[in-house]
Amino acid sequence: MTPRQAPMPAVLRAGRPPRHPALAIRCPHCSAAPDMRCTTRAGRTRTTRLAPCPARLDAHALTDVCPTCQTAAGTPCRDSRGHETAVHTARYTTAQETA
Repeated sequence: MTPRQAPMPAVLRAGRPPRHPALAIRCPHCSAAPDMRCTTRAGRTRTTRLAPCPARLDAHALTDVCPTCQTAAGTPCRDSRGHETAVHTARYTTAQETA
């Protein structure tokens, strides 16, 4: 039986940290597939930094409504003048809670 066919025992899984919810979508920066870790420019899986790419975190935050600027899911955040800005911090936390 190959490792791909055998599920990980619950005893081993209990000590691992939970997977980041942003891993459920494709990374727009490195094109890593859903449920796969982000890769380097050469296409190798990142081993030193297990957190997703910042672009993947931004894409995941866009799946929820922003509590700061009240933009709908899928649209970028806006400042008080209506210009696009970086994703607000409150939107990251809202996306984490709903996932």
